[in-house]
Amino acid sequence: MMKRALIAALVALVANVAFAEHHEKKPDVSLTVVNILTAQDVKIWVPESIFAKKGDVVKLRLVNKLDKEHGYAIPAFGVEKVVGAESAETVTFTADKAGIFPISCQLHPPHVAGQIVVLE
Repeated sequence: MMKRALIAALVALVANVAFAEHHEKKPDVSLTVVNILTAQDVKIWVPESIFAKKGDVVKLRLVNKLDKEHGYAIPAFGVEKVVGAESAETVTFTADKAGIFPISCQLHPPHVAGQIVVLE
């Protein structure tokens, strides 16, 4: 009897984990952000501004088109990613506070970055 209860509990646990993996909350905001070199020889991530609502799950696919690694940081939301040369990375975070927050390259501060605007 104990063995059956243990097996039933194990089956239920596996089913719950499988259900949760297939039913994760999809991002409310999903964007591809690309690092490029402009005609004026300025390195920027585009789009420069991102918009979300407070509480949104934000998923960003960061594509670096340049031949050196570059950073993408949003300190207000604990985002700090290094994207290798000619490669891509993904970051996901919850926009849990409203306001206008800077986006920067933590590796190369002079590079032009942008902002995330989170509406109440």
